[in-house]
Amino acid sequence: MSDTLLPTSVADQPTLPPHFTSLLKNYDHLFQEPSTLPPKRDIDHRINLEPGAHAPNLKPYRFPYYQKNEIERLIVEMLHKKQIRPSTSSFSSPVLLVKKKDGTWRFRVDYRALNKITIKDRFPIPTIDELLDELHQARYFTKLDLRSGYHQIRMAEEDIHKIAFRTHQGHYEFTVLPFGLSNAPSTFQALMNKIFQPFLRKFIVVFFDDILIYSASQKDHLLHLSQSLEVLKQNNLYIKHSKCSFLTTMIDFLGHQITQGQVGPTKSNLEAIQNFLEPKTQKDIRAFLGLTGYYRKFIKGYATIAYPLMDLLKQTLFLWTPTTQTAFELLKTN
Repeated sequence: MSDTLLPTSVADQPTLPPHFTSLLKNYDHLFQEPSTLPPKRDIDHRINLEPGAHAPNLKPYRFPYYQKNEIERLIVEMLHKKQIRPSTSSFSSPVLLVKKKDGTWRFRVDYRALNKITIKDRFPIPTIDELLDELHQARYFTKLDLRSGYHQIRMAEEDIHKIAFRTHQGHYEFTVLPFGLSNAPSTFQALMNKIFQPFLRKFIVVFFDDILIYSASQKDHLLHLSQSLEVLKQNNLYIKHSKCSFLTTMIDFLGHQITQGQVGPTKSNLEAIQNFLEPKTQKDIRAFLGLTGYYRKFIKGYATIAYPLMDLLKQTLFLWTPTTQTAFELLKTN
């Protein structure tokens, strides 16, 4: 199914005022599938290896025939887009297929061996709480989601051979930033921070490929949206319109629901907590604490309430007691 903006465009939605509709149509090309590779930038992804490290050269994993067919199809698609090219590199990482919710497959490369010998960046990634603190006076919101964000960044030419991968039919290497590499999030955040630097903490917050524009009035929001789209245009970055929201007074962002002056859990995550079944294993406990812990700032005395469940993780035997049941119910209802 095509991701083109027209004719079923967000700009054609009757809920948007005419001046917003006109603005989005002026930037229609940003919502299209890119037809060329991203430009080379100062912030292309680089891989610095530990001194003396040996190149990983791993055999491909075995796949049933139907998954081999899917791998071949995806390889052809990426070759056509020039996102990969044939390789003669001494590096080689194996391919993985990850099943998506819709039953289709996502192509991934297992770069764990390469990541072990990669020198880790120390680039500061913003915390979600810091970003949310900027929104206390905002009334109108637009959320932009970049299309296949990592693939919109080039690999530095001298490092392309390091990310080579092997399948049952050949040896290839990415020309764009693939998923699964150490330091990839740092590279992406560094690019976003650089291009939006004049507007950060004024009317934009960015967390990787999630861009939130916020304003106190519709008039300001039109200007802010225009400036943001112009930055994306100048930097050849494309947006997936099906994941965008425009000119709304309530929006879900980074697992939180944001309205004027208020921040809380999203409805779907709140329902997931409330409908969580009684844990039967320590793995279940970890999952529940991970889900509720994300919103611990909204639960007064979270650490005290959750202590019996945290303590259960330290025990050799899984023993569910009235005390743990009480803690479980309190976290679900608070």
